Amino acid sequence: HMPRGTSTSPVLIHCCTCFHHLVIFAIIAVSVASPWLPVAQRFIPWKLQPGAGSTLKRNRASSTEATSWPASQVSPSPPVPCQAACPLTAVLTPAPPHAHRLAAAGSESSTTATTPPAATSSPVGSSRPWPSTASPKGEPYQSVAMSAAPPPPPTSIPPDVLHLRTEPLTVGQHLILGCSPLAGIYASVPEKQATDTIKAALELGFLDLDTAPHYGLGLSEARLGRAVAAHGGGRAVRLWSKVGRVMKPHAEVTAEDEPRAERGNMPGAAGCIFPDSPTDVTPVLDYTGPGVRRSHADSLRRLGAATVHGLRVHDAEDEERFAQAMAPGGGIDALVELRSQGAITCVSLGMNDPKYVMRMITGKPPGTFDSIMSAGAWNLIDQDGYELMLECQRRGIKVHNAGIFASGLLVGGDYYKYEAAPAEVLERRRRWNELARQYGVPLPAVAIAFALSPAVVEKAAVGVKSAEEVRVNVQWLGAASTVPPALWAEAKVLGLLADFVPVPPPMPPPVLA
Repeated sequence: HMPRGTSTSPVLIHCCTCFHHLVIFAIIAVSVASPWLPVAQRFIPWKLQPGAGSTLKRNRASSTEATSWPASQVSPSPPVPCQAACPLTAVLTPAPPHAHRLAAAGSESSTTATTPPAATSSPVGSSRPWPSTASPKGEPYQSVAMSAAPPPPPTSIPPDVLHLRTEPLTVGQHLILGCSPLAGIYASVPEKQATDTIKAALELGFLDLDTAPHYGLGLSEARLGRAVAAHGGGRAVRLWSKVGRVMKPHAEVTAEDEPRAERGNMPGAAGCIFPDSPTDVTPVLDYTGPGVRRSHADSLRRLGAATVHGLRVHDAEDEERFAQAMAPGGGIDALVELRSQGAITCVSLGMNDPKYVMRMITGKPPGTFDSIMSAGAWNLIDQDGYELMLECQRRGIKVHNAGIFASGLLVGGDYYKYEAAPAEVLERRRRWNELARQYGVPLPAVAIAFALSPAVVEKAAVGVKSAEEVRVNVQWLGAASTVPPALWAEAKVLGLLADFVPVPPPMPPPVLA
């Protein structure tokens, strides 16, 4: 009942009273709810951000599409302030899109990420992964905030993921002819056979030819130089050699040289693996600056060439050799000086032990090394070079992968890392052979596909000692693109590859011309 004399409508007074109660209720609700907003974010597929607009848009993706987002690429959202909690000033924007989709979009066209990142915590500490923001058509939803849009999430592939190659393989771009067998490794090779090998390689498109003074105490270099002079035909071949050993005529070997003389590599010694080596020189280890400069000059003379494309520090895998090469003014600094003078194009390493290679590339300034040749550390038997390749990827250093057939074991040989293969390694080869037969591809083709799968691997070296072996390797390169993805999946199930090892994506047909 209203007092006499009032003109206010009872309905209006009732509405005002209700509105007053609602305002009080809203203030209490906001005060109570604000501390719990970060927790609520764990269970809803969007984030709240302050904004001036009143348009709301929710991610409609199904919760079954939930995927992960690397913690390193997500900035935890701070607690949402009270004013942002009001539905009239909050803007709901989708959570970050799937990391590997963005990586694929932001990377070079020739590479892709190895695998989607593993599930990680959400920005508020939840063990639940980020939900997907893909629309039913597969496109991410866009923010519709009326104020300034939030910065886009990063689009680069995380630095701890090996990028994978996807472009077609070619002989000239992706294979190196390893010329150590031209000196007759383990068994004698006639000069004509070595020459015919180089001739066939040049005709089939090989452009990179790798040798070293150590291979037959200079014999490989000499045979390679004569063959290229006879059959190069004006091709723009790239000759690579190595430093760290100087071939001295016996009369030049001094008492100071004697502790560093590798007499075990000379003909007649039990450890000599090049029976055709000349008998008039003694190999002397020398990783100093003067030793590198002399080795370079001697290589040019044996090759009969005015220049070589690149020089690699060879086998610096004990502390004394390592210290000589790394010292100020030592072997590596001498190579950098030769490059600055235009005498060579590339400074490189040629080594077996990834740990020493890692120490070298991290112990010198960025830009010192153009490439490395890593031998026997990334093939179907051994993947010890994984961390090294990641570091090279970070630093922009190209990898030349040698020993891709595991010292010839994967093409029918009996040696592994220059010794008779142990029983467990032979068993792994048997299982790989069985798997390759099951999928109808040659095991060497599987080996080539694996060796060249990381994009950081610019080239793979194949050692050959006959024209027929050159032709067969080119055929295996062609077959590498036919290895089915199911083979790699089964290899992991069988324990032939560890879970962390990236495997090749489907490859386009090779370009063999």
